[in-house]
Formats: sequence, structure tokens, C-alpha cells
Amino acid sequence: MFFKRLSSSIACMMIMLILFFSWWPATEAAAANQEEISSRSQLILSVKASPAAQFETHVIIADPDIVNAIKVPKWQRSDETPRFTDMYISGQGIPSFLRMDSSSRLWDEDRMEMLVLSGKAAEKLKQTAVALHEQHYGKLLDWQEAEKLFSRKAIFVIKDIETGLSFRVQRRAGHDHADVQPVTKADTEIMKQIYNKGWTWDRKAIIAEKDGRQIAASMNGMPHGGDGIPENGFSGHFCVHFLNSSTHKSDAPDLPHQLMVYKAAGKLRDYFADASPWLLGQSLIEALHHDELEMVRLLTEGLSKEQSAALLQQKQEWRSIRRKDGRELPQEESLLSGTQLEAEIMHATRGKRVLQFNSRFVRTSPISPWEMKDLTFS
Repeated sequence: MFFKRLSSSIACMMIMLILFFSWWPATEAAAANQEEISSRSQLILSVKASPAAQFETHVIIADPDIVNAIKVPKWQRSDETPRFTDMYISGQGIPSFLRMDSSSRLWDEDRMEMLVLSGKAAEKLKQTAVALHEQHYGKLLDWQEAEKLFSRKAIFVIKDIETGLSFRVQRRAGHDHADVQPVTKADTEIMKQIYNKGWTWDRKAIIAEKDGRQIAASMNGMPHGGDGIPENGFSGHFCVHFLNSSTHKSDAPDLPHQLMVYKAAGKLRDYFADASPWLLGQSLIEALHHDELEMVRLLTEGLSKEQSAALLQQKQEWRSIRRKDGRELPQEESLLSGTQLEAEIMHATRGKRVLQFNSRFVRTSPISPWEMKDLTFS
């Protein structure tokens, strides 16, 4: 009797094991299949300061209204020049990436086709993009307030907005801006990576992080002046600028530093929208000098494709370009203006020479932004 019951129990256990092992792979396969389907149905929304930037912030979009609109797209040809933003969408089943314009529309840049979204999907995407943009960039903080946050002897973190590399610095001095030094040799080495191993006065957009706050700022990369931290591998200090800070030589804010501050805040378009033709012309030469191609693109959105291409082609032949004097031409009327600016360039084969940049600007009303419509240089 005992053996009979034992045989029966063993038979039952064998049946259960067979059922379990026949079910387990199928369940595992189903889970893997579900995960694959889920990944295919997701999109990635990213923000970065330029198309080539390594530092980016992203979020996965799984909202069916947005996903379905993009996975089953309605493409529309357009002759307009899109005002691209710093937002990108990628995912399986779509081109390498789609780029969002200032009206929250999506574009395939290679084909210059616009993806038509429904009102509901467009609004959801816009809200997600605004939140992500806020998370990625630093906040604008006037120097009078920034000086209190980044007080003397304070240690804080600098993050390069292009590479995402971070290092620690200490503010040692400075009245019109912050004079800082890397804390250790390791920090100095990271700063060298940001500047490609060569020190220069060129400005770079950075985020200054302290006490959980991220503040838009700008730095140069040239050791100079006093040295207060021994054995950090950095002979002297370098300058960090914030909104409306100035150099030691002038009470006015330094234009290239301010451009980088607004870049670090993700607000260059807003800055240019409020700028005069004179400031826009100067900003273009500074953008060319600092190899800020995305900034150049923003400033020349109103030019024809031929003129934009000619400018970039010429730039490849310049080893350097530095802004000189110039003058703002009298306005013919409130909707037209022009500038004449000079820049010293080092040509790859012709040596040093001075170029004159002549720009024509227009706007649609006295309160509308100025836009460059014509550019010649000789």
C-alpha cells in the first residue's frame, strides 16, 4: 500500500514538473517578446546644446498619442526654413533622429520634410520638451546674486555644456566676476580635456553647481594672475562669468562671455530676439571665432542657403578670426537696418588680413526681432 501511494505521489510530481518546465520557457520568451515590443514602441526625447554635444539629457516617451503619431507618420514637404531648437527624437523605425522646431513641429533634416502631429500629440510633446529643457540647462542668475552664492573660498563644480565633463574649483578672488582655480591636479587634467590640452582665452559655456543649484556661466581657459592653491598643476587662476558680470578692464558685460552664459541657460534664441542689429553682427563674428556652429546657424537663419553655405565654406579657410571695430549704419526706417563690422582673420594660405562684414537686417514690426537677410564680406 505504501509503495503504491509513493508511486502515485512520484507520478504527480513528475506531471507537475513537466507542466512547469513546459510553461517556464514560454513565459520567459513571452516576457522577452513583450520587452522587445515595448522598446520598439518607445521614443527617446533628448536635449543638447548642439548637434555634436556629448552632454545630453533625455526621457523615454511611451505616450501612445505621441508614439503612434511618429511611428505612423504623415510627412509634409515644406519650402520654409525651420527654426530648429535643441530638442531631438530618436527610436526604432524612424530616421536617425527627428529635430523639433520652435513651433514644436518635427523635421527630418536630411529630407527637409515636416512630420504632421495632431493637436493633442503636439501639445503633449511640447509640455514634455519644456520640462526636459528646464532640467538640462543652468538658470540665469545676475552677478550680484551669483557672487553671494559663489562666495570667496567657496568650492563648487563646473560642468562643460558640450562634453559634460565636470571638475571642482575654488573661488579665490575677483570683484567683477569670479577668479577661480582647480582644486587638485585631477581637476586641472579634466579642464585640459575640455580645452583639448591647450590653454586659451576662448570662452566656453558651463554650468556652475553649488548647494543643489545649477547656474548658467562662462569660463575662459587661460591661467593668469595670482596662484593660491599649490600643487594643483595650474599656474594662476581663470575667470568665471555670470549674467551681467564684467571684466577687470570694463564696466560693461563682456559679449563673448554673455553669449556663453545664455548658451548655458538654453536661451540664446531669446537673447538674439531682443538684440540690436549691431549686437547681432558682433555676435556672429564671436560665434565664428569660438567655432560655435550652432550659434552661427541661429544668427543666420534668415539668410539664403547659398549665403549660409558660402560663409561656412569661407570659415574653413580661416585659422582664426577676431572682432575689430565697425559701425552701425543709419536706419532707413524702423524695419530696416545694417551694420559694417571688421574682423582680423588668419587665412590658411594668404596670411593675416582684415575683412569687412556688411550685414542687412529686417523685421516685420517695430517690436519684432531683427533678422539677418543679407551678408557680404570682402
